[in-house]
Amino acid sequence: MIRSFITTLFIAISFWGVAQGNYPEAEVMFQSRHIWRGTKLGTAPAIEPSVTFSKGHFSLNAWASITTNNSYSEIDLIPAWQFGELSVTVLDYYNPVVGEENQFFNFQEGHNRHSLELTIDNYSGEKHRLKWLVGAFLLGDKNEETGNPFYSTYLELKYPFSFLKIDAEPFVGLTPFKGFYAEKLAVINSGIALSKEIKLSSNLSIPIILTYTYNPYEDKQLVTLGTGIVFSSGE
Repeated sequence: MIRSFITTLFIAISFWGVAQGNYPEAEVMFQSRHIWRGTKLGTAPAIEPSVTFSKGHFSLNAWASITTNNSYSEIDLIPAWQFGELSVTVLDYYNPVVGEENQFFNFQEGHNRHSLELTIDNYSGEKHRLKWLVGAFLLGDKNEETGNPFYSTYLELKYPFSFLKIDAEPFVGLTPFKGFYAEKLAVINSGIALSKEIKLSSNLSIPIILTYTYNPYEDKQLVTLGTGIVFSSGE
């Protein structure tokens, strides 16, 4: 069911983009495990397709992840606006619950699987090597004890560099207060990602990404490998 919905969604968005006279950038990645901000989601390798349309300072990305044993799945719709070195992004996370009835367009209390996050970052900027991100959940992040939103917040720093023709990106992320990520101020994500891109043509490439992740708050660590194929319109 979820695979059919992902396929239909991506085809619909692709046709919409082409109808606007805009050709997408697309990729399909295979990850040995899906790791998000220091936490492993699912118990098996994940297939992660993505398609992005850009026009001027605006972009729309559709991204999905589904594990090979159906232990985890996710669909994200991500509009973003670029203001110089800064990107302002809204992330609509759709996370179906395994073993329960899930409908993408069902927003009723108790059945809504969506959550909404607003982020600001300078990841795409070129002036500064030190990269940062600040993100806070606005919807779908409720304290079950009080019924009030947590507004769970995540802060991240990265310092990308290259050596021996390999791109390296050490990172560290924390949450400043109790919320979805932790019961208190805590460093929840740290590690380093090493990547290499193999160019097949001007439009096609194969990325290879090796990532070491350590979550100090949970005292868990994991090494993951990702690869796939990336199509760029070259425009």
